[in-house]
Amino acid sequence: MGFDIHGVNPVLKEGSVMPTYPDYPRYEWSDDLPKHENEKLQSEWYESYWNDPEVQLLKEQYFEDFEKIRKENVGVYFRANVWFWRPIALFLEEHMDFLNEEDIEGLADNSGHIINADKAHMIGHRIQDLNGIDAIDEWVRNKKIAIVMLPKEDCTICDATGVRTDTPLFGDLEPLTKNGIEGVKCNGCNGEGTRDPWEANYPYDKEIILEFGKFAINSGGFQIS
Repeated sequence: MGFDIHGVNPVLKEGSVMPTYPDYPRYEWSDDLPKHENEKLQSEWYESYWNDPEVQLLKEQYFEDFEKIRKENVGVYFRANVWFWRPIALFLEEHMDFLNEEDIEGLADNSGHIINADKAHMIGHRIQDLNGIDAIDEWVRNKKIAIVMLPKEDCTICDATGVRTDTPLFGDLEPLTKNGIEGVKCNGCNGEGTRDPWEANYPYDKEIILEFGKFAINSGGFQIS
């Protein structure tokens, strides 16, 4: 799962033209047909769509053109997986006091919330200002220290025993007997019974925040999807 952040009206270099996604007539459900008939016709539409060689070639060309435009224009598109996006969203929540409650909620999911152009521009410039006084470095450092200070959590895969007694669906795990329990070494905690807290999965990184700031300035507003 990831977050796709699209510039609403991105700044484009001279000669850059945004490609258009190939149009393909979608199946429209009919109120005159029963549900099973609509589902059958929709399934046929999907099959036709995915097996139309001309459409697939147009899609390939679109993504090729889009990737070229994206690389040349930083405000077109920004992507982060769920692990990287959460620290960015948290940074914005803690430092962008001009974002309202709806904006903050919109940062937390990929439901299509739009941050307008003025706020996007303010986000980018505030990130630059905070970087200029080393505030981003300090924030990242404090978050990492806080994570290190968190206690270990019981492993839910092995019920905190360090030993799996079920049959894993993948790989050959090392046999292990511990505290009278026979099985295999738990791959979730390396047989320890405890593991790092969930928060430790999130990477706090200054560079990705700076990268997002450049995107925001040049995005013309952005949509989170």
